[in-house]
Amino acid sequence: MKKYLIVGLGIAGLTAAKTIRSLDPEGEISIYTDEQTLFYPKPKLFDLIYETFSAKDIYYYDSFWYDTNRIRLHLGTGIRKIDAIEHKLLTEDGGTVNYDSLLIANGASCFVPSFEGTYTPGVFTLRNLSDAFAIRRHSRLIGNHKPVVVIGGGVLGLEAAHSFMKNKLRPTVIEHNSYLLPRQIDKEGADVLRGIFENWGIEIKTDSSTERITGEKNVDKVILSNGTMLPAEMVLISSGVRSNVDLLERSNLPYKKGALVDDNLTVTEDVYAAGDIAEHNGNVYGIIPPAIEQATIAAKNMIKPGTATYHGSVPTNTLKIAGFDFTSIGLVNLIEDDPQYEIIRAKAPIDGKYRKIVLKDGTVQGIIILGLKGEAIAANKLVNTHADVSQYKERLKDIAFSLKETRT
Repeated sequence: MKKYLIVGLGIAGLTAAKTIRSLDPEGEISIYTDEQTLFYPKPKLFDLIYETFSAKDIYYYDSFWYDTNRIRLHLGTGIRKIDAIEHKLLTEDGGTVNYDSLLIANGASCFVPSFEGTYTPGVFTLRNLSDAFAIRRHSRLIGNHKPVVVIGGGVLGLEAAHSFMKNKLRPTVIEHNSYLLPRQIDKEGADVLRGIFENWGIEIKTDSSTERITGEKNVDKVILSNGTMLPAEMVLISSGVRSNVDLLERSNLPYKKGALVDDNLTVTEDVYAAGDIAEHNGNVYGIIPPAIEQATIAAKNMIKPGTATYHGSVPTNTLKIAGFDFTSIGLVNLIEDDPQYEIIRAKAPIDGKYRKIVLKDGTVQGIIILGLKGEAIAANKLVNTHADVSQYKERLKDIAFSLKETRT
């Protein structure tokens, strides 16, 4: 009987465990995580900020499911070191565990910039259940209509601002780039999104950088680099994440931004990595679809090395931003005047709708969709197959024309 160990119970760790169990019904599977909780989808943390959910309400599976699938959980058990030569894990409580095949899927942590005041009471990051409950308690403590500042205008920052608004707080979002969601959307689409948030009363400040946070018993202001002072009784720092490479460093395993893996997602013999911790060909994707894809491939190789190959992932985001459907897939941000590419845009800003399609020789290279329901599957198919939509170019300029009507 083969012994599989997984470090981390995020989407990559859970996917790997499910894949192993489906392909090896007899293998022994154990998951180690320093969190005290069962797996939950990270986007559900925003529900906890403003709703009356308990932790168990957002668990994807209950304890019975893990028992039924013979997946042993070791909650609240951190890993001090991996001994790849002896095939052992050293736990933080002094234990030693042998393995035949190991997956590192310990994810990432919030990046906190080095400006002054990040440890002031009332300043938070959001990465786990404890963070969400702490933010919810503080929201109730400061009361309605109080100013809150979100540092970072990415997906998580915008979701948090929306949650704060529903908590009857007054959020302001600070983004140092010239528009929101610079990794996933272009300026035209970001302007539509910004209009939605501003109509809700959420203030947006782009081209703005934080110099320091002030306050003694509680945060009271955020001061920008241009001297602007924003009142704040709570601050959420949402400035991206960094892979949890400390374990790799302690274990003398190769890493740069994340664990360096080959096309089999191997770090070293019988050690694999997937998800936010894995760096493949210089890329740490940091989003759910590649984590699932990597975990599935790594699990197959854990069972029988060399049987599955990872070729990289097409960057894909399909989610809801403050209730609006959003998809960004493939090549979406490029030099606008590049003669190789043609861009077709359609929008209805009042309705919060926007679409951008990037073509090369008539074939689809990338798509952005905002506020258009039920289009994500069609968009993924068009990009992944590089479908030729030359005959639909005029119709695609109409926001009412559905991608599902393109017959390719």
